[in-house]
Amino acid sequence: MPGHSAVVVGGGVAGLTAARRLAQQGLSVTLVEGSRRLGGQVHTTWLDGLPVDVGAEALVTSPSTTALLAELRLVDTSIAPRTGATWLATPRGLRRLPAGVGPAGPSRLRPVVSSGILSARGVGRAALEPFTARRHRGMADVSVGEFVTGRFGREVADRIVDPLLGGIASGDIDRLSLRACAPQLAPLLDSGRSVAVRAVLHRPRAAGPRLVTWARGLASLPMALMDGVDLDLRLGDRATEVTRSPGGRYAVRLASGEALDADAVVLAVSSAVAQPLLRDVVPAAAQALSGARFATVATLVAAFPRSEALACPVLAGTGLMVPSSTGRLLKAATFLSTKWPHLASSDLFLGRLSAGRVGASTVDSLNDDELTAALMADLAALTGFDTAPLRTVVHRWRETVAQHELGHPERVRAARSALAEHPALVLAGASYDGGGVAGCLRSGEAAARSAVESLTEEVAAP
Repeated sequence: MPGHSAVVVGGGVAGLTAARRLAQQGLSVTLVEGSRRLGGQVHTTWLDGLPVDVGAEALVTSPSTTALLAELRLVDTSIAPRTGATWLATPRGLRRLPAGVGPAGPSRLRPVVSSGILSARGVGRAALEPFTARRHRGMADVSVGEFVTGRFGREVADRIVDPLLGGIASGDIDRLSLRACAPQLAPLLDSGRSVAVRAVLHRPRAAGPRLVTWARGLASLPMALMDGVDLDLRLGDRATEVTRSPGGRYAVRLASGEALDADAVVLAVSSAVAQPLLRDVVPAAAQALSGARFATVATLVAAFPRSEALACPVLAGTGLMVPSSTGRLLKAATFLSTKWPHLASSDLFLGRLSAGRVGASTVDSLNDDELTAALMADLAALTGFDTAPLRTVVHRWRETVAQHELGHPERVRAARSALAEHPALVLAGASYDGGGVAGCLRSGEAAARSAVESLTEEVAAP
C-alpha cells in the first residue's frame, strides 16, 4: 500500500514478522526496539566458537511456519535434533519420559504404567481416565492442573505435567489456562472424550521433524526476516506514548523525544509494555491487559570436557526435567552436544541449565557465580555428574515470560474488542497469542494482515 506508513513497536520475532509483511505490502515501516539487539527472546551467543541459544532454543515446524521458512530460504539449511532419552526427576530417581507423553499429559497409558514414574496407586488412578473424562465437560476453561488431576490423578500432574508444561511456561500448572496453554486439548474439554481413546482413534502420522534450528543458532531466523525488506530501524529507543491525531492517524512518541506519524501501529511487545501505551488512546484495552504476571528466568550454558561428560550415562540423553515439588533451583537441563548434531563435533560438551518460575525470587537474589554454583550442585545431585565447567555463559530474562493463566483468553478478547474501533492499532506477540517462536510468527503475520485489511477498507470507503 504505497503512500501509507506503519510503526512496529518491538523487535522480537512477532514484530519482525509484522514489519516484513507490512513492508512487502508497500508500506513505509519504522521498527522501534528498546534494546540494541533484534530478535527478542531469540538470542544466540557464542561460547568457544560454538553458537548457543540462551533464549528460545528451537522452532516447532508446522505447515504455516514451513511455508515461511521456504520463503526465507531456511528449509534446506535447517537442522533437526537427534532422538534420545529425556529424563524426568521423580521420587523414584531419574526415569525416561514415556512415549506418548506431551506437556499436557499422557495420550497412551501403557508406556506410563511401565515407566516407573508413578506409584502403584498413581497407576491405578491414571487408568481411570476413560471413566473420568466427562468431569469438566462444557466448562468455559479450567487450569491445566485441574484438568490433568481430574482425569489422571495428582501424581500425573505433579510428576509429569508440572516438569514439562510448568517448566516450559515457568509457571504454576494450577493457574495456567488449559485453553491458552494446551489448546489441542480444548476439544476434549468441550466433548468430554477420553485423551487415551482419542489418541488411539486419531493417532497422527509422522510429518518430518517438529523442531529445527540452524548451524549458526536460532538467530538465523530473525536475521532472515529482515533480509530483502526496507525497514527504518530505531534501536536503543522505546515508545512512551501512542496518541490519535485529528486526521485519524497515530503518533508514536519515543523516549528520545521524536514523534513518529503512522497510518497503522503494531504493538509487538508484552502486555506490561503495551498497557501504558494504550492508556490514553484506548483505555478499555489497557484495562483489559492489566493483572498479567510474568516470570523471571535465567539460562546457564556450561562447557565441559567432552570425554568426562559422556562418561555420565544421563548426559547421553537429550535433557532432564525437574518438578517444582523437588524444591530445586534447576527446572530443566538440555544436553546440547547430544541433542544437536552441529554441536557434537567439538571437544567440548555443552549443557544448558534453566532456572526460574513465576512468583519465585531466588534467581534475582543470586549473582552469576552463585547461580552457576547452585545449578551445578543440583545437576550433580540428580545425575552424579560433578565436573566443574570450563567456561560458562549466564543470561537473565527479567519479568519476561508471560503467564497465560485462567482468564487470559478472555482478557485478550476484551482488549482486542476494545481495539475494534481502532482496527489499524493491533497487538502481536507471545503475551497474547501463545508462547514459542512459531506462535510469535503466526501472531506477527496476523497482526500485519489485520492492519493492511483495515487500511484497505479505509481507502475503499466512500
